[in-house]
Amino acid sequence: MSSPLFCLSTVRGVILDWDGVIAETKLDFSRIRRKYFNGNRVPLLEAAEMMSPEMRTVFLAEIKAEEMRGAANSVPVEGALDFIKLLNTKHIPWCVLSRNCRESIELAAQSIGFALPPYTFSREAAHVKPDPRAMTDAADAIHVPYSQCLVVGDYLFEMLGARRAGMRCTLVRTHDAESISLADVCYSDLKALTRAFAEDASVIPWEYQPAAAQVGKNTLLKMHQKTIHIDCNLENHSLEVLDRLAAFGLGAVTADSARTICEAEFRNCSALSPAALSQSLCSIMRHLFTKRYPLLEIRNGSEGTPLSQISSSENFIRAVSNE
Repeated sequence: MSSPLFCLSTVRGVILDWDGVIAETKLDFSRIRRKYFNGNRVPLLEAAEMMSPEMRTVFLAEIKAEEMRGAANSVPVEGALDFIKLLNTKHIPWCVLSRNCRESIELAAQSIGFALPPYTFSREAAHVKPDPRAMTDAADAIHVPYSQCLVVGDYLFEMLGARRAGMRCTLVRTHDAESISLADVCYSDLKALTRAFAEDASVIPWEYQPAAAQVGKNTLLKMHQKTIHIDCNLENHSLEVLDRLAAFGLGAVTADSARTICEAEFRNCSALSPAALSQSLCSIMRHLFTKRYPLLEIRNGSEGTPLSQISSSENFIRAVSNE
């Protein structure tokens, strides 16, 4: 029986941040921010792209100097080596994804006596987090489907990049409210994460947390056993119903294998692009829903409650809750 819970036992690959997750470098960019941005906390690498080439060269050199200083004085994050040992024992592939320069990562690894994995991504890579392509490039490198990857980080950029890429993410060692709001689960330290992995813990994933807070875990579990069949033309209202039910844990959506998006559906659904015309309904539904609701199954078939019979998502949710 399928479940709306995120189970650590389903993780097939892990993408690890470097600073604060494996190496404690205690980087301090406050002086650089005061010098260039009046102390405002702006994303430094992105800000560099807006500078003149001459200023950018000087600016990036100052960032690198701070990274090298931190790398030379780094120590292992408590519990990090035990977590990696557990991943290796479970034969779960992992890699490192950082915004730091490669030279500083190598120096920090040398400082803490750590063997970098074959795939270690620095800011010299093709894409840099929170760009979701940085996450998907890392997942591709370790040959793991995106939906079965777990991103482990201690900062907003890891959570944001994972959410954009449709990956699971766990936040460690931080209490930043914005980062917490995007995480599937938070752990106080790497020791707690290691225990959770060893115990194959299950948590309510990010996309279902608001619904679970509203109707409870039991209703979420019941909803995940429900299937909706798309038996009518899509329009804005019907898509809103499906989205609302998906947010409350809906288990599956079915559509006839021959169903394609027709001209009337394109006109009546603002969420559909012209590229959707004459495309398979199931493939378009996956495009619309899969990254946001990875546990929602979308398949060919005719089983399920007809969508045409659901006038209100709230009434459907209430009826499931009362079963």
